Amino acid sequence: MQRTAIRRAAWGECVSVPRTTTGRTSAGHELCVLCPFPGRGIILGLACAVFFLLHPSLSVASDEATAPDGVAYAVEIQGVTDPDLLSLLEEVSTVKKAQDRPSPSIFLLTGRAESDLAAFKDVFNSRGFFAARTSVAVDQETAPVKVVFQVDLGDVFVLREVRFALPGGEENRRVDFPSPKDLGLDVNAPFSAKAVLTAQETLLRRFQETGRPFPEIAERKVTADFAAHAVTVLWRVDPGPDAAFGDTGIEGLTEVSPEVVRREIPWRVGQPYDIRLVERLRTRLTALGLFSSIEAVPDREPDATDRVTVALRLVERKHRTFKGGVDYKSDEGPGFNLGWEHRNLFGQGERLSLSAGASLIRQYGEAQFELPALWHPRQKLTAKARYANEELEAYVGENLTATSLLRREVGEHLSLAAGLGYRLSVITEDKSRPWESGKDYHFVFVPLEMVYDSRDDPLDPQKGFLTSLSLAPYAAVGGQSGFLRPEVNAAFYWRLFDSPDIIFANRGYLGADIGASMEELPSDLRFYAGGGGSIRGYPYQTVGPLRSKTPTGGRSIFTFSSELRVRLSEYVGIVPFLDGGTAFADALPPYEESLRFGAGLGLRVYTPIGPIRLDVATPLNRRENIDDVGQFYISIGQAF
Repeated sequence: MQRTAIRRAAWGECVSVPRTTTGRTSAGHELCVLCPFPGRGIILGLACAVFFLLHPSLSVASDEATAPDGVAYAVEIQGVTDPDLLSLLEEVSTVKKAQDRPSPSIFLLTGRAESDLAAFKDVFNSRGFFAARTSVAVDQETAPVKVVFQVDLGDVFVLREVRFALPGGEENRRVDFPSPKDLGLDVNAPFSAKAVLTAQETLLRRFQETGRPFPEIAERKVTADFAAHAVTVLWRVDPGPDAAFGDTGIEGLTEVSPEVVRREIPWRVGQPYDIRLVERLRTRLTALGLFSSIEAVPDREPDATDRVTVALRLVERKHRTFKGGVDYKSDEGPGFNLGWEHRNLFGQGERLSLSAGASLIRQYGEAQFELPALWHPRQKLTAKARYANEELEAYVGENLTATSLLRREVGEHLSLAAGLGYRLSVITEDKSRPWESGKDYHFVFVPLEMVYDSRDDPLDPQKGFLTSLSLAPYAAVGGQSGFLRPEVNAAFYWRLFDSPDIIFANRGYLGADIGASMEELPSDLRFYAGGGGSIRGYPYQTVGPLRSKTPTGGRSIFTFSSELRVRLSEYVGIVPFLDGGTAFADALPPYEESLRFGAGLGLRVYTPIGPIRLDVATPLNRRENIDDVGQFYISIGQAF
């Protein structure tokens, strides 16, 4: 930038000073110097110099630049076509971020723009443009003033070599380092600082998974060869001592038995240290619902047998919970539910849950008891009883179901279950088949189930799968025919973007009653579709076989839902969705019924107790005199 020297002036003397811009000089104007320079005192002279440079009214600039409102300006970055790189440059540019606030003076604006050059250089280096050059010019001839960064990226450097070394004195120690590919690095691909940092975290993680709990990076050296346009990365790594799991110390228990915690430990004493097992322990303890804080920290000093003690520091939460909720569905009306739960009934993690709910069409009560670690640490017994009184479009009746289920975890996410159940159905009125009214149905059934659950959060999942396969043979008591009831329920959640936060959520359900005719099935064991729990936009139970306008139910069903969950802020989100499916009169194909679809938009308000959901949906295959233009649903929690 061209600078113009100012001769020494006497106190109060006016001199002609050229107006300057970066890279050129324009016609001058007069400036009155009010401060004495050296000869009147060094300190006073320096003070006046600072005042002269910083005070807007005395800055060497045009009349427009010295306006009381400051210097308005715009910023351009030229020579960069990659939108991601351009966005990153704008994020680190102080002059760009302050663009909506006029600069006090041209001098300050120029200094601020020139200070961005170092930040730009760091950005270019992080993307492999080590030879990039940037210049900046401030053009005062435009309105507003224009700050122009001119970028010459040059050629991108490639990652040519990745090397590992041990600290001094340990060069002869045998250590198996992972390959660059194992770390996610692609040799001969464009260099990326982000990929190198991610690879470093992966490198440390690999050691923590293979018996070394305390690896450290002693040095990371990135060398750029400007002649070959290539980069070499060297990591000097201290893997730390080899260690195995030792004893587990448990602190903080008051009402929970230590045995409850010990049966969740997934490792054996003497097994090589693996951080994944420590994380699995945290996940298991969290799932118990007994603790508000869980900390698992290995001791940094192995004992004489190279074993480390893992210290568990726990804080118990309150073991009793009372909860309630309300909802409203335009096709069902208002409803409420209440629940009470004790998660440590006898001190061994036993769980007792009581719940009840009521709406205009259904009232129910339910009790469930879980006995953990029955005959095996990863096995639990669940006993459940449920009574319901229903007055629906298809039927009026009562039913009672009691089941006992033994569940065994056979992997981190997989479980198997088998049990025994009893079902009583009392159909007071079958509205589509009046001649079937007044019947009682008794069944004994054997539920068999396989569940795979890798969701990160059961209440508001962001990623993972939930898939359940169940098969239940029903044997009639008292002359009716038995049948086989297979069901498949699957959901998966995929995070598309972090900013904005967008989750793609999908659910599908298949079910059938095989081996019994429609007349042999009680109305409350047939399949129905439509409503807030299946195909939004259609009235409850009306998607499927109808007699006039009355649902008959079906012997099989298929439904699906797809949602795009967009979180706009910490507290608010929107959810466009599409539902579809139907109930079929026949248990197996071919089917006569056509699929029906509903679409809509939902609003989510996120609260500490879960998202509050408002969905508005319309039927895409609207039937005259059956379907309304739309339905709306208000409740707590995601749709699935």
